[in-house]
Amino acid sequence: MTVATELDIRVQTDAARSILGVDELVGIALRRNPKRAHLLVSTVLAKHVPTVPGIALAAGELLGLLVSAAVAGATVPAAAGFGDRLGELLTRLAEGPGETDAGAVDKARRDLAELRRDIRHVTTTQPEVVTFGYAETATGLGQLVADALGSYYLHSTRHAPAGTTSFAGFAEEHSHATDHALLPSDPHWLQVNGTLVLVDDELSTGTTVINTITALQALIPQRHWVVAALIDLRSSADLARFDELAATLGTRISVVCLGAGSIELPADVLTRAQRMIESMPAVTPVGEPVGEVLLLDCTDLTPVRSARFGTTAPVDSRLAAAIADRVAAVLPGGQPHIQPGDRGILVVGSEEFIALPMLTAHELERAAAPGPVRFSTSTRSPIAALDEADYPIRSAITFRSHDTTSDGVGVRFAYNLTAGVRRFGTVVFLPEPGTDPALLHGDDGVVHAIRRVSDHVVVVLLPQPLLPQTDPTDGMPHP
Repeated sequence: MTVATELDIRVQTDAARSILGVDELVGIALRRNPKRAHLLVSTVLAKHVPTVPGIALAAGELLGLLVSAAVAGATVPAAAGFGDRLGELLTRLAEGPGETDAGAVDKARRDLAELRRDIRHVTTTQPEVVTFGYAETATGLGQLVADALGSYYLHSTRHAPAGTTSFAGFAEEHSHATDHALLPSDPHWLQVNGTLVLVDDELSTGTTVINTITALQALIPQRHWVVAALIDLRSSADLARFDELAATLGTRISVVCLGAGSIELPADVLTRAQRMIESMPAVTPVGEPVGEVLLLDCTDLTPVRSARFGTTAPVDSRLAAAIADRVAAVLPGGQPHIQPGDRGILVVGSEEFIALPMLTAHELERAAAPGPVRFSTSTRSPIAALDEADYPIRSAITFRSHDTTSDGVGVRFAYNLTAGVRRFGTVVFLPEPGTDPALLHGDDGVVHAIRRVSDHVVVVLLPQPLLPQTDPTDGMPHP
């Protein structure tokens, strides 16, 4: 029995506002969070569910196409056709990877690029367009949308780099970690009467977006706000709140998404969810770690600039390809290393560090890696795991955080590294650039946790990131 059936959660698609069905885009899991019982687990975001990297890229690029149209005041009749193609690919991949899937994904992405080319020239002549992504889940998705627009990009953060001061902040009230900070190094990153694109993975009530618009509109009023999400499940009352906010603030708010609809929750959903969580068997891996560990030193490669400080540069495909080539060179090459239950190779990003690891996974797939490649990331989100085929979170590993964040050291998670008796033979982990390797080890460290669920662990060490004041590449003025 599915969680939705057990808890009487009903999700419906609004076909008139959707180019993909909501059921194609998400599954329902249970949160370990007293504020909200459920979590909508995306099938295309590559956050909690290991995903074909090209699918995640295509979903972000399709959302970027819709944003481009909204900014330019254009329509994209062909977008629905791309939604159908993406849905067909998702169905085929759920049944198991096929020989032609990589080519089909690449073909869809090329066609999307052709459509974007006709719209993008309008947006690139509007320098006041800025794209903003929400940490931690949508930092990579926001980068994909920004790249589709060719715009400046900034994402919120829960990191606390030394010597930085927050430009502004806002709350994500339903989250287990509510506070977001904005750390743009350019004090003029946002122009008055511009267009600000807000990118998140989902809109449930829209409260976080309302908090963001309210906070930023008071500082730097915008003419147009474009809200972009993979799914939009706001109620009619929540839809009206956006209209009321726009009227109150004297601005315009547009919303685009891949799938729209509604969700109905019983009044006692929190109590019922807690009872269900308590009845779930433990699926956290037990036993001693057995996987071999290789620290792959890539600190001689080009330093990156984190989008938490703001950037005009797209994800560096050449850097991603260089990392992928080095990873491919150290992967177990012989079939004796690949057991019948292996799921191939999993590339794992680290919390807010998503965009470059995702593109690296895609380049690794194109480099003819010895087995299928999937991508996901570690996360702060505590989710209940249940090893059943119709539940989206099949397993969980936990470990100590290794980043400097505003709320200090805490527990982190990675999901679906195992499913039943199957696991990934090799896990490639990319921590934030400049991470001290010593912080990754120890009995409660991430390397120890991954070694318990994979035979081979490759940890990619990247150079210290460029400091906000010294980045020579993105053309932005810095204080």
